[in-house]
Amino acid sequence: AGLIALCSGLLSRFFAGFSLDRSATDATICKSRAFIVWVSATASSWRITYATIDRYCTSCREVRLRNLSNLRYTRRAMIITVVSALTVFAETFYCHVPNLRNAPLAGYAQNMVCRFYNETASALIYVFIPSTILFIFGYATILNVRKFTLFNCTGGAYKRSINDNEKGRSPIDSNVNCSSYPIDYIQHSFSCSMSLFNINIE
Repeated sequence: AGLIALCSGLLSRFFAGFSLDRSATDATICKSRAFIVWVSATASSWRITYATIDRYCTSCREVRLRNLSNLRYTRRAMIITVVSALTVFAETFYCHVPNLRNAPLAGYAQNMVCRFYNETASALIYVFIPSTILFIFGYATILNVRKFTLFNCTGGAYKRSINDNEKGRSPIDSNVNCSSYPIDYIQHSFSCSMSLFNINIE
């Protein structure tokens, strides 16, 4: 999705330098380019957001939350995202027109109402909401990792608690530097032992 957005946006700018940008003069290409750019960019942004949420679920102690980290929920989330982006940015087929002079691009929204809607929707859906979710779940993931005492995958305890880590003590009898790669270590340990976090499964 990110590659599609990058190619769709940059190619028109590249051809514009040689006065060969068809999206600046052809209405169909103009509308299609804007629609593809916004939908693919939004999908790319939300995929990164979902990856952060997935990391948070993986680092949780509760089995119920960890079970949310699976392909079924990921596919549903991506379908909802794409459908929502298609709906929100469908206005480009009406608003975007070519051959504009007083606009940032030759192919741009034709009036102030369309421009306000387009800029507001893109700012919220593409930037503000994903960034906020990234911050919240990223910080929550860090807190989850710092709460746990990590164990060696071979069955031996990692013999350093989070308090020891914060005090700068050295790890004992560990083959894995868990403080350097906390999330990767947790995911690796899940596959080795369901008792990694000493969970009482109801």
